[in-house]
Amino acid sequence: MRYRVLGALEVRGGDRWISLGPAKWRMLLAVLLCHANRTVPTERLLDELWGEEGQPRSAGKLLQTYVSRLRQTLGDESGEVLITDKQGYKAHGYRLAVDAADFDAHRFEQLVEEGRRGLDRDGPEAAAERLREALRLWRGAPFQDVPPAPSVQAETARLTELRLQAVDARVEADLRCGRHASVLGELETLTAEHPFREDLRGRQMLALYRSGRQADALAAYRALRRSLAEELGVEPTPALQRLHQRILAGDEALMPSPERREERPAPARRAASRGPRQLPPASPAFTGRHGEVAVIRTLLEEQDRHGAEGADGADGGAGGASGRPVVIAAIDGTGGVGKSSLAIHAAHQLADRFPDGQLYVDLHGATAGLTALDPGEVLGRFLRALGVDGSQVPGDTDEASAQFRSLAAGRRLLVILDNAASVEQVRPLLPAGPGCSALVTSREMLTTLEGATHLHLDVLPRDQAVALLERIVGAERVRAEPEEAEAITRLCGGLPLALRIAGARLAARPGRSLRSLVTKLTDARGRLDELSFGDLAVRTSFQVSYDGFREGRRSDDQDAARAFRLLSALPGPDVSLPVATALLGLTPGRTESALERLVDAQLLESPDSIRYHMHDLLRLFASERAEQEDSEAERSAAVARGLSCYLATAQQAVTLLDPLRPWPRHPVEGAAVPLSDGAEAEAWLKAELRNLLAAVAYAVDGPEPVARLGVRLAQSLQWFLYPRAHAQDLQTVNELAIQAARRLGDLESEAWGLDHLAGAHWLRRAYGEVRACLEDALEIWRELGHHEGELRSLCNLADALCELGLHEEAIEVQQGQLALARKTGDLAAEVIGLGNLGRAHRGLGRPEEALTCFKESLEGARRAGNIHHEGFALYEMGITYMEQGRFPEGRTHLDQALPVWKQPGTYESWRGHTWSGLFPACMTLDIGPGPR
Repeated sequence: MRYRVLGALEVRGGDRWISLGPAKWRMLLAVLLCHANRTVPTERLLDELWGEEGQPRSAGKLLQTYVSRLRQTLGDESGEVLITDKQGYKAHGYRLAVDAADFDAHRFEQLVEEGRRGLDRDGPEAAAERLREALRLWRGAPFQDVPPAPSVQAETARLTELRLQAVDARVEADLRCGRHASVLGELETLTAEHPFREDLRGRQMLALYRSGRQADALAAYRALRRSLAEELGVEPTPALQRLHQRILAGDEALMPSPERREERPAPARRAASRGPRQLPPASPAFTGRHGEVAVIRTLLEEQDRHGAEGADGADGGAGGASGRPVVIAAIDGTGGVGKSSLAIHAAHQLADRFPDGQLYVDLHGATAGLTALDPGEVLGRFLRALGVDGSQVPGDTDEASAQFRSLAAGRRLLVILDNAASVEQVRPLLPAGPGCSALVTSREMLTTLEGATHLHLDVLPRDQAVALLERIVGAERVRAEPEEAEAITRLCGGLPLALRIAGARLAARPGRSLRSLVTKLTDARGRLDELSFGDLAVRTSFQVSYDGFREGRRSDDQDAARAFRLLSALPGPDVSLPVATALLGLTPGRTESALERLVDAQLLESPDSIRYHMHDLLRLFASERAEQEDSEAERSAAVARGLSCYLATAQQAVTLLDPLRPWPRHPVEGAAVPLSDGAEAEAWLKAELRNLLAAVAYAVDGPEPVARLGVRLAQSLQWFLYPRAHAQDLQTVNELAIQAARRLGDLESEAWGLDHLAGAHWLRRAYGEVRACLEDALEIWRELGHHEGELRSLCNLADALCELGLHEEAIEVQQGQLALARKTGDLAAEVIGLGNLGRAHRGLGRPEEALTCFKESLEGARRAGNIHHEGFALYEMGITYMEQGRFPEGRTHLDQALPVWKQPGTYESWRGHTWSGLFPACMTLDIGPGPR
């Protein structure tokens, strides 16, 4: 097994990545990896998994269940990887056996140590390579998808600090190799993020001095000294003070040795004073994007390596320029995500690599009120900037492009093509010189741009979003209201443009609290109005992309514009292609074409081939456009079609999962998503669960037809949510369904909602609330003469009374249920009732009466062909035998029950109960659980 924690927690077995399941499983594996190859005591694991929320009474059994399921997931049923350390018959703790070579955190530490040893032995080239290899293992924050646990938080902090030390050591290695210019941009970012790390500031000062920027090196020292005095009341370390004095004195000994000086091609140095410098100012508030900047820097480092190889094999010429490929980085992303800021920031960091100049143009591909620039016009600007007389600039675009390529061929130029409309606009503007590079930004992914490396820019993660707010508003002010700052970043959706506007509004009103802005942004209908300041507006940024479809001439442009508007009305975090097809009332082909057009324009995101997600602020904008351009009747009809598709498919799915249960089927207009078997049904319900829950919450507040769809959808979700122990979701949807049913005067739906709400309380072990719900439901069933509902609620009430210790009362209720079941000929209800009656007898210490009931229940289940209740009867018999000390018989019955719970999508929560039931028998018989 291979484990990766330097980013999201991932496990690879053979040639496939393994899905790790629920959060508690990931927490357990993460804690064990934090203590790899060491035993973690059971008590420690319980504290780690439930420390803050409080351990449930069954925490010990749940831990055993999690261990068992984790072993199954890892393919380790024998327990040779996840090892149980025992004291007697009891598990004392668990140990995960991990090979250091298969664990990225251990491999990272090994490589860092090798790099440090290389530095100690004065082998900076090998050290730098080892440290780069170590840092390439990082994919993001450690354990980024694991809920917080003490061990995980401590290990995350340790690894993060070690990474910073590795970066520092790699920079030192590069400096020893004479690559001072190459690290300047990186050091600028690092010192901004870690302003009090004096080792990093010292390296920045040295790199600046070696690059001929003595004044900047001294200014960096003064800035640090001022910050230390103001914030901490201390002076820089003596070592840094000595470095400052040596730089002040112009100490030549600080320069690298000749064999390690960073070489530049001679023609580039000669042309440095003549080249154009067209870069706009970099944003002082630029924050984050370290991964993207690192990718661009790496591309250019590889370009330099190719150049060096070309120089080694050349017989002369311009410094081996022929070995360098042209580097093209194409940055795409939605409006306001910070593409231009990234390109300009990276260009400033890398400007020293391009001594012949930096050319910049805003191509107006997505600028409100402006037409995209013609490539011929841009080429004229570039040629004149490179010294061509205006009268000599060709009027033909192809000729001008050829002349531009000829001029660039012998130079090292950086070309920034900002805000591009299309590949056709960009292609004539690209240099072909082997020492040249281009950064291109566009809202569309320029997939047909030959030789380009594509960088998709997403919204800022939470920590970087808060950091951006701090840079604009001031760190002190933001840190004084941390919860409000988090709320602002959430309401802005992490979109840099929105955060810049929010920050600017606060900066313009230094006396106002962050809370006042949160209050305004919380009103969804006015949020886009608030996200407008000066010449910046989120709405305007979105409008440009939308107008491209609204006014477009392609056949699918109008479909895309309509899809964008109507998708905003459907609740849920995302939408699948089949549901979108129902919502829009189009063919699947037309729907997919429209959605993919929106993805290309960055108005939708598509994490896979059939699911689509809209950013929160884009959803608000789309909703505005829908209200302006679509009638209320059209919007309502579209939503009804989408909700009907959800309901029809949910009813189909739960029927496939449990075909023997008489599900309440309601006629639904509209087609369901095709599902062929229980596995597909399970996968669909899991993928759509957040959308289905959102649909219920939305629908129950709607007009009567929509509200009924919501109530029926809540009913359909019952037997998906209950076996999987989704207690909170189950409680929420049924409380909503009950309120809607009462508003509609629908007594039957109200009774079903009460019965299902009792199931949610059951999962929380709130048996008193279970009893209250069921007694309310029984009143309605009897008023309606609804025998099926009455039988079900009586069974559940008897079970609840047993849990409350009221076994005699439970027997009385259950005998009434059995009488009604036999009177109405309901064999399934009789089977369940006999099982409940057996549990009541067992609770009173009557094992023989209990076994008689369970045997009758088993016989009835087999006559009815109901495998699920056959499994329940076998399970109850096994437990009863074990309580009597009859372990072999108990083992036999539990073995027979286990295959039922192993079926995909069927009573998953009972599988763990059956396994835990096997443990006492297995320990007594000195055998392992499972089929013999």
